[in-house]
Amino acid sequence: MTLIGRRSLPAVEGTLIHHESRRENYRRTFELDPSINSDKISAKVDHGAVTLTLPKAEHVRPRKISVS
Repeated sequence: MTLIGRRSLPAVEGTLIHHESRRENYRRTFELDPSINSDKISAKVDHGAVTLTLPKAEHVRPRKISVS
């Protein structure tokens, strides 16, 4: 899985003394475990933070077995 994006800095009034982060493109690649269901991956951005949801495939999830 590869994430690609660009940071943008908001317009600032006055003189800026220091930047915490630079405005630049970024690219990050992750190798996914085979137990991840890649068809159901979702992502959202909230206040500049990216949240990924990587659900396990059904065949990997634990299941309850009744014992009599």
